[in-house]
Amino acid sequence: MHISWKKRRPQNGLHRNSIILEALLVDSYADNGSVKRKLVAHLGGIDEKFLISKVSNMREFHQGLFWAGVNRKLDRLKLDTARRDRIEAVICQTVARPHPDWALWGVTCIPRFDP
Repeated sequence: MHISWKKRRPQNGLHRNSIILEALLVDSYADNGSVKRKLVAHLGGIDEKFLISKVSNMREFHQGLFWAGVNRKLDRLKLDTARRDRIEAVICQTVARPHPDWALWGVTCIPRFDP
């Protein structure tokens, strides 16, 4: 199994300029001499603007929401520890894990900007 990334525009017309980056867990298998891919799970999606935002606590908040969903989906798949660690490491290369207090941004609402 491996991670495949897909970009899409939101279905609603509210955020026309947004691009959602989706993490897909895909399995490859051989079928009559050709390699085919099967979608195992849609792990989560995040708006690309939250990967590059200069407001660090807003960026971490949205990355935290992404990771909360990814963790739930990976828990349901009941993967062995080594495979799950490898999958999470690949995802971390694109969407960093936020600081443990990422959920407090909604409470404090005081923006912290990167230097």
